[in-house]
Amino acid sequence: METKSLLVQLRPRAFSWWRSLPVFGSVLDDFVQWQRDQGYAVGTISGYLNIVPEVVRWLRRRKITALEQLTQQRLQIAHDHYRPKRKAASWVVRALKRFLTERRLVPEGDLLPPCQVEIEIARFATYLRETRGVAEATVSGHSGQLRAFLRHIRFNGKPAVLQRLKIRQIHTFLRVSARTNNRFSMQHIVATLRAYLQEQHAQEALSKPFHLQIDTPRVYRGERLPRALPWPQIQSFLQSIDRSHPFGRRDFTLLYLAAAYGLRNGELVRLTLDDIDWRARVLRIRQTKTRQTLRLPLTDEAAHVLIDYLRHARPTSTLRQLFLRVRAPFIPLQPASVHDVLEHRLRCSVLNLPIAGTQVLRHSFATRLMQQGVSIKAIGDTLGHRDIESTSVYLRLDVDELRQVALPVPPTPSGHPVKLVAVDSLPRIRPARARHHLPTRFQSRFASSLQAHVDLKRALGRRYTAEATVLRHWDNFVRRRYPHARQVRAEMFSNWTKTLVSLTSTGSRSFHRIVRNFLLFHARTHPGTFIPDRLTFPKNAPVVTPRLVSAVEMARALAAVRQLPPSAGNPLRAETFHLGLLLLFCCGLRRRELLRLTLADIQAEQTVLHIRCSKFHKSRLVPLSPSVTVALQRCLQQRSQKRLPMGPSAPLMWSPRPSSEVYAAESLGTVWHQVCVSTKLLNEQGHPPRLHDLRHSCAVLVLQQWYAQGADVQAKLPHLAAYLGHVSAVSTHYYLKLTPELRQAASRRFHQRFAPLFTHGGLA
Repeated sequence: METKSLLVQLRPRAFSWWRSLPVFGSVLDDFVQWQRDQGYAVGTISGYLNIVPEVVRWLRRRKITALEQLTQQRLQIAHDHYRPKRKAASWVVRALKRFLTERRLVPEGDLLPPCQVEIEIARFATYLRETRGVAEATVSGHSGQLRAFLRHIRFNGKPAVLQRLKIRQIHTFLRVSARTNNRFSMQHIVATLRAYLQEQHAQEALSKPFHLQIDTPRVYRGERLPRALPWPQIQSFLQSIDRSHPFGRRDFTLLYLAAAYGLRNGELVRLTLDDIDWRARVLRIRQTKTRQTLRLPLTDEAAHVLIDYLRHARPTSTLRQLFLRVRAPFIPLQPASVHDVLEHRLRCSVLNLPIAGTQVLRHSFATRLMQQGVSIKAIGDTLGHRDIESTSVYLRLDVDELRQVALPVPPTPSGHPVKLVAVDSLPRIRPARARHHLPTRFQSRFASSLQAHVDLKRALGRRYTAEATVLRHWDNFVRRRYPHARQVRAEMFSNWTKTLVSLTSTGSRSFHRIVRNFLLFHARTHPGTFIPDRLTFPKNAPVVTPRLVSAVEMARALAAVRQLPPSAGNPLRAETFHLGLLLLFCCGLRRRELLRLTLADIQAEQTVLHIRCSKFHKSRLVPLSPSVTVALQRCLQQRSQKRLPMGPSAPLMWSPRPSSEVYAAESLGTVWHQVCVSTKLLNEQGHPPRLHDLRHSCAVLVLQQWYAQGADVQAKLPHLAAYLGHVSAVSTHYYLKLTPELRQAASRRFHQRFAPLFTHGGLA
């Protein structure tokens, strides 16, 4: 007895009509059976079948009535037509294309002639591959960014288009791109432009080296704080995944390996059945970044998870990839699929966890190892890092270790508190600077160029606020002294520098540099502009030796702060400044970091400060010592009792000033000056220490504390660097001054460890 075809089973009364359909009727039986062989569900096949007549009508409107007239290129056009409008129809066209390609029933077809932009992109891509040896993924990124630039300049393949290229067109393109790209993306766009323009200049298609005139955004290493979740939450999240069906088993296995081994998306989807060595109990990872093979131990738990997935969830397939789609077509997952799986499972869980990328699992894994006492080197080897500094970034999440860096509140001194000196009688340290009321906008003949320069810098992700003020100073000088000047001359720059006599040599050099950068920008479109020589700029002032403040001296200063009288709008003025100076000393904060703190930045039950976008755009966590936590909680409680602002956006250093809700840096400096003079806390010149000297003092006192505890100071230095917000311990060495106490502690440590190796006559 002849077995009925699947088409007859699905359409028993109308199968003859379906077989008579134009274009696809003759192959419809084979197409339906092919879908079944590919693993499509019967319901899905029936749904796809209902859409086939719609695709036929679309093709007939384009005069395609027979299968012989069809090409792969025309099927791709149909897919692109339906994709934004009706996804189900696009899926059917994609399945038809795969089926007809496998059966070799449709030719590839004549491709449409590429436009001049695509021809140029293909030529540049060949140059990148063959001459520069760029990876294919990088070539793809460069091609997309170059396509936008060539369309912006209306490239038509003629040499005249590039010969007429102006630097203004490049700057305009960068400003337009900055509307939809952040600093990190803009860095890649600038890299593409530089590579392309450099190649065109080498081929003499460009007469000017524009690639040397393009500024790039500033992107600093370790700007973003790694996102991690506590390990119990990771465990609860994995346990919340329903594994009663194949989808759940596959998603659980995928996310389990990401959390248990800290694997990246690309490493997960590239795992194959051959990468699991069951006899040696080893899991081989082909790293996407370093292109090296990492061998990790296959634990019993991971083995059981993999066996359960392979037996009950992985579709039967000849493909060797470990993770496949659970529904047809059974093809390997893409790296982006891992993010989609995580996001879907986070939404399905009832744990109310924040939606995050898959890197949160990798970061949580590294943080967990660190909290268990695993060394930085071992964690780096497990994650496949080449440089130990890549692993040290996770130190910023190890709150328990970082809390050991925080200093306690200095003990209260005995005796009567010192009487504060009146502010009016404070000695002046340096002469007062003349304050200039500058216009809010540029007004000289160079105003348009100045504004274009500032706009470009901000488009590239820089704040450029202080620099804009310097340029307004330059603009105001030129407008008053040289109102009719059309070109910048050496005389103009020289006379302007004479107005900077009130600045220090370091400040004056900074002003010189900012204006010179503008003149370099202006000279790109105005040849003949005077460019000052950097060798003629004032030299930086010698580095100021910090006046270190001891715990006893800081205790007297904090006691003196308590005597500050309340102001008209702030009854807690003394308590506010007391808390501010305490955080500067015990946590090593920068002055700007303190003044930018809000109540929303106080986390984890008021025991951790979240410093956001500090110097070099870096963020970090600053855990407080128990005694400082008590002082902070007491101050906030008093603030609540006085009905002062307690909203999340309220500044910690709250002020009743009408123009701002936070104390100005000058106010904090004045109070510190007043306290230092009152307590005789002065340096050799009779001047009070800078507020920044409290940061130096914190670093040195932490070092002394570790020596006293007998800790391994070299192993602890990365924690101090993370606490202070430094990329590496090299930057922290600048703060570590050799005090007599440190010298004695180091000598004592050296004597205890190495003295037994020596004898009276020489080495033993």
